[in-house]
Order: sequence, then structure tokens, then C-alpha cells
Amino acid sequence: MPDQESPAPTPSPHAGNLYADDRYMVRNPHQVRHLLQAMIDQRSMINVHPDGRDQAFPSAVLDVDLHHLVLDASPVPSINRSVETASDLLCFGQVDKVTVRFQLEGHRRIERDGHVAFEVPLPEEVYHLQRREFYRLETPVGDSPYCVLPDPDGGEATRWRVLDISAGGIALLLPPDQNLLKLQSRYSCVLEIPESAPIQTPLVVCNLRQQKQPNGTEMTRIGLRFDDLPRGADNSIQRYIFRIDRLRKARSNGD
Repeated sequence: MPDQESPAPTPSPHAGNLYADDRYMVRNPHQVRHLLQAMIDQRSMINVHPDGRDQAFPSAVLDVDLHHLVLDASPVPSINRSVETASDLLCFGQVDKVTVRFQLEGHRRIERDGHVAFEVPLPEEVYHLQRREFYRLETPVGDSPYCVLPDPDGGEATRWRVLDISAGGIALLLPPDQNLLKLQSRYSCVLEIPESAPIQTPLVVCNLRQQKQPNGTEMTRIGLRFDDLPRGADNSIQRYIFRIDRLRKARSNGD
């Protein structure tokens, strides 16, 4: 399968910023507690990833006070042992069907009403989209997802770097004379996200527009939306976005 990589885009002015979607970060302690309490009231399930790994277990916020929250444990003892040894827990849930994402550290195992749970200091910040829209992450050239596109003539598939990604779709940059993708058409593609298993998913072409590159060449920027993401794929995408955001935060702080 040949690797065909488009020219690198002009660096984003936000590349060194802490979270390009910083306006969706909730840091006020009262608002953080409010979101966590809403998860309890709405019985929102949470996917918890120990150390941000691919493997996750379902959980829920059981209680919130001024300084701590209580997180439900897994019924599987081996998973709880992995939680105890993890340095942090990456959590994904929803409030009013809108994504909520936060990282927990300093957790400890407790007994609650005869069941295992984890007491954790409240997160310092919670990502809350606040609107039914998707934040698009501009991907770093050296740590990008790739999209494998089928050949319309039945030939060998081709692999293209993803320029930006969200829970709603991706963008690619292809040569102007490309015949791989047509507007409003649906394609079965493979999305390769670093540190995650490949995702087989249908993509629908939403827009095509010409874009001049810094070297003067014309390329076609193609926006595609996910038509039916398989189970667990959204978590893989969110974990990738979180990891890249965290790396950019570390660089901006000089770590």
C-alpha cells in the first residue's frame, strides 16, 4: 500500500496554546461541581481509561462534595487493581448529551456501602463543549492520524494524512485532479489513529474546496463526516485529541 502524504499545512497560530478549544474548559470549582452533580442526576455513564490507555471500563460518579468525588469501581478485581496503580484516569461522559471530558489524579480505593469505589480530588478543569458542535483539532505533522481510502477503480488503497479531526469528521488534502472522492458520496474507509486500533468507518464527503499551499501549489481540501462510527471509536478520537492537547500544554509551559 503506497504512502502518499500531502504537503505540510501552515502551522496554526494556536499550535502552542493550551487547548485550542480553551473556551470550552471549565475551571471554576463551583461550575466543575455543578457538571459532576449533573452527571449524577442524569445517571450519566462514564468511560474510564486508566493512564489514558485504550482499555476502558464503565463507571459513574456516585457522589460529589467540596473537594472530592466518588467514582464507581469495576466489578472485575483485575481492572480495579490496574486503576489503583494508574497515575491518572481519563474520563469521558455526557451532560445533556454534550461531551464532558476530565482527568483525575490522586485517587484511592475505598469501601462504600459494601462495594469498592474510588475517592478522587475534584478535577481542576473539565472540558465541556457547551453547544452541540464539534471541536476540530489541527493535527501535528509528526503525530497524525491517517485515512486509508479505497481506489474507485478497484486498485490498491491509498493512505493520506488527516489535517484535522473531531468527533464529527476529518479533513484531508488531496491533489486537485484527484478522483478518489466525490461530493456527497459515501465511502468505507479505515482511520488509523496513533496508539489506537484501526477504525473501519463510513465517511461522507461534505465539501471540497481549492486551497493554495505556501509553495504556491493548488490542492483540494476535503471535509468528510463520520456516517456511523463503530462502538468505542469516539473514545479513541477523544483520547487522541486529549493527548495532543496535553502535549501542547506541556510545550507551552516549557516542560
